[in-house]
Amino acid sequence: MAFASVRGWIGGLALVMLPLEAPAKEVRSYIFGNSLIHHDTDTDETTVPHWIGVLAQTAGHDYRVDGHWGFLRNFAADLPPPANWTYSGTPRAWTRSYRTFGQVGYDTIMINPANFIQNRAADRPYDGEKPDGASPLSATLSLFDWVAAESENVPRFVIYEGWSDLGAFSQRFPPNARALRRYYTFNVGEYHDWYVEYRDRIRAARPGYRVTLLPVARTLAGFLGQGGMLENLPPEALYTDNAPHGTPTLYFLAALISYAGLFDEAPPAELTLPDTIHAKVRDNYAALRQVIADVYSISDSARATTVPAATETARKNNAASHDEAAEPALGLRNPPLAMGLNGITDWSVQHPFLDRMKSARTWIGHLPGRWGGVSTQELSEGGHLDENGWLRSIPERVDRVEALILTDQLPEEPGLAGRYRMTYEGTGDIAVGGRGRTISREDGEHWFEYQPGEGAVAVAIRTTDPEGTGDYIRNIRILHEDQIPLFEAGAEFNPRWIEKIADLRSLRFMDWMQTNGSSVKGWEDRPTTADYTYKRRGVPVEVMVRLANLVGADPWFCMPHLADDDFVRRFADYVRDSLDPKLKTYVEYSNELWNFIFPQAQWANTQAAERWGEGAAPDAWVQYAGMRAARTMRLWSDVYGEAAEERLIRVLGVHSGWPGLESGMLDAPLWQAEAPGNGAPAEAFDAYAVTGYFGRELGGDDHAPQILDWLSEEEGALRDAGRAEGLEHRVLDLYVEERRFASVVPKVAKLLREGSVRELILSSWPYHARTARARGLQLVMYEGGTHVLGHGAWGDSATLSEFFQHLNYTDEMAAIYAELLKGWREAGGTLFNAFVDVARPSKFGSWGALRHLGDENPRHGVLMAYNRETSAWWETRAPDTFTHGALMHGTDGPDRIVGTPKRDIILAGPGDDELYASGPDDLLHGGEGMDHAILSGRFEDYDYRRADRRLIAVSPKARVSMFAIETFSFSEEPDFVLSVADFF
Repeated sequence: MAFASVRGWIGGLALVMLPLEAPAKEVRSYIFGNSLIHHDTDTDETTVPHWIGVLAQTAGHDYRVDGHWGFLRNFAADLPPPANWTYSGTPRAWTRSYRTFGQVGYDTIMINPANFIQNRAADRPYDGEKPDGASPLSATLSLFDWVAAESENVPRFVIYEGWSDLGAFSQRFPPNARALRRYYTFNVGEYHDWYVEYRDRIRAARPGYRVTLLPVARTLAGFLGQGGMLENLPPEALYTDNAPHGTPTLYFLAALISYAGLFDEAPPAELTLPDTIHAKVRDNYAALRQVIADVYSISDSARATTVPAATETARKNNAASHDEAAEPALGLRNPPLAMGLNGITDWSVQHPFLDRMKSARTWIGHLPGRWGGVSTQELSEGGHLDENGWLRSIPERVDRVEALILTDQLPEEPGLAGRYRMTYEGTGDIAVGGRGRTISREDGEHWFEYQPGEGAVAVAIRTTDPEGTGDYIRNIRILHEDQIPLFEAGAEFNPRWIEKIADLRSLRFMDWMQTNGSSVKGWEDRPTTADYTYKRRGVPVEVMVRLANLVGADPWFCMPHLADDDFVRRFADYVRDSLDPKLKTYVEYSNELWNFIFPQAQWANTQAAERWGEGAAPDAWVQYAGMRAARTMRLWSDVYGEAAEERLIRVLGVHSGWPGLESGMLDAPLWQAEAPGNGAPAEAFDAYAVTGYFGRELGGDDHAPQILDWLSEEEGALRDAGRAEGLEHRVLDLYVEERRFASVVPKVAKLLREGSVRELILSSWPYHARTARARGLQLVMYEGGTHVLGHGAWGDSATLSEFFQHLNYTDEMAAIYAELLKGWREAGGTLFNAFVDVARPSKFGSWGALRHLGDENPRHGVLMAYNRETSAWWETRAPDTFTHGALMHGTDGPDRIVGTPKRDIILAGPGDDELYASGPDDLLHGGEGMDHAILSGRFEDYDYRRADRRLIAVSPKARVSMFAIETFSFSEEPDFVLSVADFF
C-alpha cells in the first residue's frame, strides 16, 4: 500500500512539530594537533583554523579556536593544554576571562594523530620504548576522559584525518608521478581504513561519547589522484617537503573539508580567494564545494537544529543535533578490471545470495525406491508447478520432490557452517535432509544445523496443499542465522561475496543470464524475482541492476540470441530507468556466436542458410550473427535516444584465434546486398571484444605427455632423496606430496611464455587492436585468463589435472598474469575482463580468480594489485562513479551510525540508536531498543509503503527501507518526528 505524501493525511499521527529558527552557528573548538593542521610559517594561511575562520565569517557563523602542537601519546600527559596557537583574524575561545579549560565551554575537541603510525593497529603499543604500554587508542581515551571530566557538558570529539607521510613513497622532493599515484591510492585506501577502525574502536570503548571523523586525507586524495578534478595540480603547488608540510592551497583545501564536517553545511557559495591559492583551485571552487557537500551528504539549507525533547514519539535518546557528516563512499575511484560472474548452481562456491534457495538445484521427483525419475521439465509440463516454479502438486507416482542446496561445499569455506532457518508459506509435508540436521520444526519455520562437506542439503516435499485449497508450499527462504538481520533489512546479497567483487569496474553477467543456449524469446519468458531458484532460467534484470548499483560497477549484459524486439526494448527500458546514470551499460548480443560448442552458433548457421541459402558464403553464420547483433544494438540505442552515446557501450565479440573471421560480423556483405539501406553492422558498435585466454595447448597431445614425464621423473627423484634421508611409508609419501610439483612448475611456465602467452601479446592482440582502430572501435576483453586444463582423454588423467589445478594458483602463474596485463595495455587494450570471480578448480578448468570466498592466492593478488594500483587510462568518468557504500554494524550501546552518500546497509545493535540515511537506497535495521532514523530532506519529499515488516520511504532522490525502527524524522525538519507504527 502506498501512502500519499501530504500533510493532511498525518493529522492524526502522534507527533510534535515546533517552529525552529536556524540561527547562525557557534563553534568553540580546541585542537590537539600538529603541523598538518597548523604549519608554523610567516603567514596564517598555512593553517587550517585560519581558513575555517574565513569560511565561518563569510557564512555569518561564530568560530573561536585554540590549540597547540604535540604528539598524541603526549597530549594526555601534558594537561592542562598550553593553548599557544593564535591567529590574527580568527578569535580565541580561551581568553583571560576563563581561568580553566573546563570553564571555556568548548563544544568541539579536535585531535590529529601523527601521520606515520598507521602501520599498526591503533590498539597496539607504540613502537620503541614504551614502559607504560600506551597505544594510540589508550592515549586518545585518556585525553577524552580528561576533557569529559573537566567539562560541564561533554563536547563532541572530532578526529582530523591528516594526510599521510609522503616520505614513505618518495625520498626525493618533488616526487615523480608514479610515487604520487601510489601515495594518493594509500590515502584513499589503507590509510583511511586505519582511521575508520581507530574511530570505531573509540566509539566501542566510550559509547557515551560522540566521536566523528573528518575524512581530510581521503577527500584530498580524491581531488588530487587520477580522475580527480585537481589531478594535474603539480605537487609543488601543494607541498613544500615530503613530510609533507604544505602551501596555503593545501591548508585551504583541508579547511574546506573540515568546515563542512564541523558546521554540517557546504562551504559558502560566494568566497573571494587570494592569489596565494592556486588558480586551478580558485577556478574550480564551486565544483569542489559541491563534491564536499556530497561527501558529507549535506545541502546548502542544512542547519544544525535540535529535535524537541518532549514528544510522544521521540526516541529515548534524543539529545543529538543533526550535524553528523556522512562517511565518505568506499572503494576504488577508477579501477580498470572487470570480471565475469560464475553461474548460479547449488554446488557453486560463489554464494552470492543470502537466501540459499535462490541458488538451489531445480526440482527432481523421486520415484519409490530410486533416485530421480521425474525431471523439472516433466513436473512443469504436467501442470505441477506454478508460474514461479513452486510445487503446486505432486504426481501420484512420485514419493517426494526435492531441491538441493549447499552441495559438496568445502569445510574451510568461511561462514557456511552453523544454524539455518527455513521459512515457507502454505501447507504440506516439507523437511530438510542430507547434510542438514533438523533442530526444530513448526508450521512455516524449520531450523537445521549444517556442516560443509561431501553431499547436499535436501529440501524435500512429500505433500503440498493436501486439502486442495490452493495453499501449496511456496516462498521457501533459507537463511544462515547470522544473516537474518541483513535479510530483514531488505538485503539480498551475501556481504562475504560482495567484498570480493565490490571494487571491480564492470561485471559481465553472461553466466548469470544463462546466455549459452538460452531459450528466452519474449518478455514473458524472462526470469523474475519471484522465481523459486535463479538456476531455473537465470538471474532477473532487476537483481543484476541492483547489484551494479550497490557496488558501483558497469553492468555487461548479454542479450539472448532468440530474444524478440519487444524483449530487447523492455530490458533496455528497465536498465535505462533503474541503473545509476553515472554507470554505463555494456551490451552484447549473446556470447561467442562463432563457437559451435554453443547452440546459439548452430542456430545462427541454420538461420543464415534459411535466409541466404546453403553455401551462400563460408562465413554466412557469423554474417547473420553480426546482422542480428547490430539490430540489437540499434534497439538499445533507440530506447536510450540522445543518452545512448554517454550511457551505452555496444559490444561486438569476435573470435580472437581466427584472424579474418571478424570481417563477416563487421561487414555482413550478404546483409548489405539485400537492400541499399543496409549498412555495415560495425556502424552500430562502440567496442570490439576479444578474449585473453592462454595455455590451452598444455592439455593436449603436444605437451601433456612431456609434462607427465617431468612429473614422473620428479616424483622418482624425490623418493630417492627421501629414502636417502631415512624416510619411509607415509612419511615418505608426505615428503613427496609436498614437493612433487615444485621443479615442474617453472618448466611449464616457460612453455606458456614461449607459446600462447607470447602469441597473445605479440600477435593476436596487436592484430585485433589494428582492426578495432581501423573501425573506430574501443578494444575490450570479454573473457580472459588461464585456459590450462586437460582436453579429451588427457582430462581424465588425475595426475595431470591435479598439477594443472596447482599450477593455476602459483606465484609463477601470478607472474604470467602480470605480464599479460602489461602486454594487454601495450597492445592497445582497455578493459581487461578476467573469467570468473569465484569457482572451485576441477579437471574442467581453474576458472575462478578465487577458489572459494576464504581463498587467498597469488593470481588473485596480482589482479587485485593491478585493479588497485592502475587507474583506467582510456576514459574519464565522474570521481565517485565506481565507489560504493558500506555495511555498518552498531555496538551493544547507544550509537549514532552515519551512512555514506552511496547505498548502505546499517545494522544497529540492541541500544537506543540513531541511524542517518545518506544514500540513494539505504537499508536500516534498528535491532532491539528504541531506534530513530533521520532521512534526507522533508516529509513531503517521500511516498510511503509497507513491505512485509519494513516501511519503505521513496523520494525522487532516495529510497530508505526501515526495519525495527521506532521513529524517524528528516534532515530539513528535525523536529517533525513520526512513529513507524502509525504506518502499519
